[in-house]
Amino acid sequence: MKKNLLVYPVSALLAASLLAGAAMPVQAAPGRTASAASAANPTASPQPEALAASPDMDAIAGLGELRAGVEEEYYTHSEAFVVDVENGHNPYDVEWDYSELYDAYVEEADWSLVFDADFYMESFPALAFLYQYDEELLLEHFQTVGIHEGRQGSKAFNVAAYQENCRRELRDAFGDHYECYYFYWMLNQDSQEGITTSGKSHPLQLGVKMTSMQAEEFGKVNEYRAEVGMEPLEFDPELAAAACYRSWVNISEGYGAHDWLDDEANEEKVYALMDLLDMYWLSENTVHSGVLDSTDHIHTTFYINYRYSPDHYEAMINPKCKYFGCSHIYFGNNRIPESRHRSESSYRKPMLRIEFDVFTDELSTPVHP
Repeated sequence: MKKNLLVYPVSALLAASLLAGAAMPVQAAPGRTASAASAANPTASPQPEALAASPDMDAIAGLGELRAGVEEEYYTHSEAFVVDVENGHNPYDVEWDYSELYDAYVEEADWSLVFDADFYMESFPALAFLYQYDEELLLEHFQTVGIHEGRQGSKAFNVAAYQENCRRELRDAFGDHYECYYFYWMLNQDSQEGITTSGKSHPLQLGVKMTSMQAEEFGKVNEYRAEVGMEPLEFDPELAAAACYRSWVNISEGYGAHDWLDDEANEEKVYALMDLLDMYWLSENTVHSGVLDSTDHIHTTFYINYRYSPDHYEAMINPKCKYFGCSHIYFGNNRIPESRHRSESSYRKPMLRIEFDVFTDELSTPVHP
């Protein structure tokens, strides 16, 4: 296939194939897990804040009210949005933490009932690309983000099908807190026989969750578009995963700005990234800056940096763009490449902070098929 040149600020990218998208409502944000306290033994004393993972409907319904740290106000908890590529538990994306109680449910549940790594990677290819096909971290994503978005994690269980066929009292108790349906199914297998949990007519994903940082960036970009009469962009979580991949690869491989895209040695990976989402065209904005340490990111507003740079502003208000995704703040020990540094003082700073916004006119994902 003949590949087309893509246009975006600073440099150019080559493209892939096509497929247009339909809209999907965007919701707020949830959280991460790690290992957690196991469900308490009935004969043992309950652990502080990590009570027994009760299979009771009312107890599980309470999980729908829990908030993760990355859902909190961006400026209050800025450190939650930093991905430490070299020293963090998860080198590819932010960690979502709901509480010890939530972690107790994660530990108690049998995830083999709702998750198959190969199915998840096939269904959400850009997410798999970001996580470098790490099955453990993809399961963690599913446990803390995916189930809140109603993502299908295995061929055997689709939460929309289960929501449609389960008892009405469950729907009344859980509403659209999709995570509650997953936990109830996994923890109440004895009473679930005969309930339909799959079907080709049900979507692979029901909603979109953003951290408060992503929501702020997304909202401001659309404000700029409204000022000049442009239609608002639609947030896409797979496109956001691609933005996170761009940040991660620049930090981990030592690239500056858009240099990774211009390097002929990466041509195959560039095309692969585009092909995963059936994107025909891509635009990206990025901030690369030297910092003294990982806390030197407080109150960073990337959309303001982009607003007052003509090329970056043009990318945000481009009428050709329809879909949007943004990364979190990625941090590492690579120095800013000499070709990119703007001053001796910034070049001498030994650490690099990166953020990406990406835009496209066409893509195919579970929320924009």
